[in-house]
Amino acid sequence: MAQVSTNIVTAMVLTLLGFSTGIVSAAEIKGTFTLGTGYLQHPLGVVEEPAAGYLSEVLRLSTTLGEDADKLKLGYEGNASQFGNETSLGSVKHSLGAEWFRNKEDGSQSLSAGVQGSIRRYVDYYTIYDYGEAYSYFAMKKYLGDRTLLRGFAALRYRSFGSLPEETYLEPHGRLELQRYSESRTTMGLAVKLGAKYYTDKVAPQVWGTSQIPSVSQLAARFNIAQGVSDRVSLRGWLEGTWNLSDFPRFVTDDIFDSPLLDSYAHEGFDAYAGMKWLAPFQTWLELGISYGDHDYGSLLFAVPGGGAMRVDQVFGAALSLDHKITSGLGNPRFKLSGGWEKQDSTLDGYNYEGPYASTSLSWQW
Repeated sequence: MAQVSTNIVTAMVLTLLGFSTGIVSAAEIKGTFTLGTGYLQHPLGVVEEPAAGYLSEVLRLSTTLGEDADKLKLGYEGNASQFGNETSLGSVKHSLGAEWFRNKEDGSQSLSAGVQGSIRRYVDYYTIYDYGEAYSYFAMKKYLGDRTLLRGFAALRYRSFGSLPEETYLEPHGRLELQRYSESRTTMGLAVKLGAKYYTDKVAPQVWGTSQIPSVSQLAARFNIAQGVSDRVSLRGWLEGTWNLSDFPRFVTDDIFDSPLLDSYAHEGFDAYAGMKWLAPFQTWLELGISYGDHDYGSLLFAVPGGGAMRVDQVFGAALSLDHKITSGLGNPRFKLSGGWEKQDSTLDGYNYEGPYASTSLSWQW
């Protein structure tokens, strides 16, 4: 825990030295520091694991060069977390990036592109999941008339796992969204996402038992709607469907059931959310919401006593969040508080769980 904190402080000092020794000379440095804490009943989503509290720290530093219509932004981000109850989930991540922005003077259109390099290091048991990452993107936003917005991005991520080369992957992905605003305070939108992962290391076909490069692809579509009830209250919700276009790679023998690191590409199904947002007194935003998800892992097998079994989960959630900007002293920090209850009903006992979660954070900007 102390090592993680030392690492992020060291990175902060080195980054500040870099900015101050001419890398971005004569430019204004802006930053955000966020200190947070929280509690998770099931940090990894498995029933047989200890609950844990955690601390988190995020530092962002950036400087912008150029005019408003055409700008270059250079930045650093450091993330660190420390978990209790001997869960070994703590980690530290450092990222350096550059972004280019071009905006029309009337605000009707904008373009941006960026590149970022990151390294993430875990502590104790999870150090085998340490990785390095390169990320690039291109994004656009354009108003089609007064009340219609089109925006989207295309991105490419490469993540390399040193101790687990079979997990190394290349991920092209993108998203396109159309939003419509009406005079009746109604906003509707439709977003489509498409992504794929290619496990590119030469050992991957041997490990996952494929004749070609192991891969998985997925399509998702989300419909969202928001309705303003008054100047202070709005209702909002969304419904998203996800479809796997190819099976998730895996290795299966008589007593081994293994696959790459499980993530959103591993299951398909649908998710829904409904909530109310209220601007309370003292410029405090409150949001109350409920969610439901149905996740089917298809033909992917999970180890159970006596063999392997398929898995389908139903996830229920209820959450309350608060967002308030403190406007008196201490640099006007922003305070956020959120908490809720999550319940997962699974066809496999090892993934049946329920319990609370909570988090709080305080952010300073300069």
